[in-house]
Amino acid sequence: MALLWLGLPLALASPADDLADHPRFAHAMDVRTQLVDGVPVVFHYGQVRPDFDAAPGATRSRTVLAEGWRFRFDPDGRGEAEDWGGARTATDAWTAVTVPHCWDMMPGGRFNDWSDRSPANPPHYNGAGWYRLEFHHEPSPGKRHRLEFLGIPQRARILLNGDEVALHEGGGQPFSIDVTAQLRAGLNLLAVKVIRRPNHEAARPGAGEPPEIPQVHGPHPKAPDLWPYAGITREVALVAENPVTIRKALLRTAGGRLESAIVIANHGAEPRRLELELQSDALAGRPAAVGVDIPAGGARAVRIDFPLRPDAARWTPATPALHRVVASLRQGETLVDEWTGNLGIREFRVDGPRLLLNDRPIFLKGVAMVEETRSRGAALLPEDHLALLRQCRDAGANFIRLHVTQRSPTVYREADRQGFLLTGEWGGFWYREASMDAQTRDPRSVFQSHARCAIWDLANHPSVVLWCTHNESHQFCPEYGRFVAKATELVRELDWQRRPVSWAAWHPHMGQPEFRHADVVGFNEYRGAMDPFERLEPDMRRVTAENPGKPLVILENGAWAKPGKRGRVDEKDTEDWQADLLRRQHEVLARHTPPLAGYTYWILVDYRSRKFYTANPDNNGYSNMGLYGPDGRPKLARDVFRDLAWPAR
Repeated sequence: MALLWLGLPLALASPADDLADHPRFAHAMDVRTQLVDGVPVVFHYGQVRPDFDAAPGATRSRTVLAEGWRFRFDPDGRGEAEDWGGARTATDAWTAVTVPHCWDMMPGGRFNDWSDRSPANPPHYNGAGWYRLEFHHEPSPGKRHRLEFLGIPQRARILLNGDEVALHEGGGQPFSIDVTAQLRAGLNLLAVKVIRRPNHEAARPGAGEPPEIPQVHGPHPKAPDLWPYAGITREVALVAENPVTIRKALLRTAGGRLESAIVIANHGAEPRRLELELQSDALAGRPAAVGVDIPAGGARAVRIDFPLRPDAARWTPATPALHRVVASLRQGETLVDEWTGNLGIREFRVDGPRLLLNDRPIFLKGVAMVEETRSRGAALLPEDHLALLRQCRDAGANFIRLHVTQRSPTVYREADRQGFLLTGEWGGFWYREASMDAQTRDPRSVFQSHARCAIWDLANHPSVVLWCTHNESHQFCPEYGRFVAKATELVRELDWQRRPVSWAAWHPHMGQPEFRHADVVGFNEYRGAMDPFERLEPDMRRVTAENPGKPLVILENGAWAKPGKRGRVDEKDTEDWQADLLRRQHEVLARHTPPLAGYTYWILVDYRSRKFYTANPDNNGYSNMGLYGPDGRPKLARDVFRDLAWPAR
């Protein structure tokens, strides 16, 4: 089965190497930045990366492919040899599933049983699983079509009607594949081979956590303190659109004006001359239409700047006003394409040791949030995301750290509507020397590819205020400095809104934290839980002295408590100890505001992890570090967190 990318066969990774440590899946995505009319534009699979937030309309349709899927594990690697992606394969013995789907949550799963890594214990099965869907397609004359996947962890091979159309490596990043050439009138067969790579060696009874399998080229070179859920964990859709499309409208506001760059792609065989119009209730009038010539197979980026209405409502956490923006392409009276999105008018910036939102000091009172629930794993539905955001609101947070993974588009859209402040993140979890070196040098590495996707995708969201470029990577080697500099460089190159840059350093001053590259000094600290509490005050004094004039944000802090377990405040693992430690942390940290401008509790809800130090073997996979237990019941620490006052001065 040849890979077809824009109609051309590409030689890529052999299926026999699907579990190996190599960059070929990342390279096959071909994520790169190109200047188009002076604007940095992200390309993916050879085309301008589309906007996954754009609303369907008169010129675009989006059909969700949720029902009718079949699934089968492939522990022996028979899928390709037996043509499981082909039309002649019988699927009577396959399992009927609905997408989003997470194979870890299939029947028989025992998250705390490391001894069984077969498909009989899905949470610990590493290897391949196949998804198949037969669907009918009615051709739309003159339309082009693409498959849209909102997230597949970790690796994937995508086949349509027997042709392998793409390879993917990631998890949080949506991706889109042009399948105009492969799509048929009538019955079509979509097959997806999902691959989860192992990050531990085989378990030995009574020996504790198995040794890790080090990796260089993947998104998690060390086994992460998360559960590596696998499957088609987010929505799949078929999009129909015209050959000439508005792929993205980049929006920002500054000095009372809207500054936009409208990115247009022509996938047709003929050049086009069209008129571009921009409308919004936020504008002080209507800009004149702009004529634009778009070559066949080419792209243009058209700048339109225009004054805002002086009375246009600003976006704040208390009043998250959103203005509708419509960009239209016309040929005479004929509408060729239309892009519709939202604009939040706000300015978030660094002012010495403070953070300002719309010129007023703000303190980021935050929680970290993992994309999972007890019943669905990582295969969340919109109502699951809404429930998690309700818990953030209930806890009294105004800031959410979306830890090391780009999230479902639903999360960012809802945060815009509800007034939450967010981090923008994509990866870099616990990178070591070899992985930092390789992924810094390789412009198409998974780290750099995911960075470009996230920065492009999140460009317009007013809720995203701070980039967090990695988490606790090894800051005791020269590779770290180059790694940090590259991540910062990517943000500076691509972020249309020029947001401040930070990251979650393992320690605020040990090694070489490289905060010279940061606008905001971000770090994790667990004084009193994993380190002596007495170190907190001197650590805060030192990090302030070593980074004068910069705001500080704690991006992780917390402790653990078994839900419902009560005891003395000096008795670890009790709700009383967890809550008291949070109070004592606040007593010290509140004396340092500013420069302390943000505090993030790890974590909102108890989460599953493959790391033994989270008490995994005794707790069916759960880390008990949440403000809420996995059943959604609050712990004592939730009440303490909600009541804490952090002055914004």
